Amino acid sequence: MPRILSESEVAGFRERLCDVAARIFIEKGRDGFNMRELAARLGVSAMTPYRYFKDKDGIFAAVRARAFSRFAGELEAALPGPGAAQDAGKALADAYVRFALAESTSYRLMFDLSQPNEQNQPELARATARLRAAMTGYVRRLVEAGLYEGDPDILSQTIWAALHGAIVLHLAGKLTRAEFDQVRREALDTFTRAFMRPSRRR
Repeated sequence: MPRILSESEVAGFRERLCDVAARIFIEKGRDGFNMRELAARLGVSAMTPYRYFKDKDGIFAAVRARAFSRFAGELEAALPGPGAAQDAGKALADAYVRFALAESTSYRLMFDLSQPNEQNQPELARATARLRAAMTGYVRRLVEAGLYEGDPDILSQTIWAALHGAIVLHLAGKLTRAEFDQVRREALDTFTRAFMRPSRRR
């Protein structure tokens, strides 16, 4: 009779499974992933992963949800405290870049690969919404402080697109680190000039 695992043991194995699965997804893509190889790398029977996830789509969603949650957590932790709204833009960019470069594998899984019916994966949907809320929270702080003007959702998506584009080019080897840092600074400066309230401009 199989030994009954504790909750911590189950959680620990799920974490290890997701770590190994993430590497396979990066190496072979979503279509090249298969449960048999996952089991072999984990050193377990071919059926063991099915005790934890229904199929590879469930695993892929869990892997991406973990990454989105970690990313959101990094952004939330870096949000300046009350009275420091003017530092929010730089804090957002710094935290975003720090995560994307330190966890480039996870970053690619989050944005390079998609999956059908993401709305049917509640954990992934919550994690994605959390990241978006974290991004918007920075810009909302600037708008509420009277520093920027505009819709925080649209403004945050604008800076998100700029950061993501620069990071993808850098990770693809199209921008050196020095070029990437310069592009990032110019993008933030352009964003600031475009959306700062006229009364705040020098």
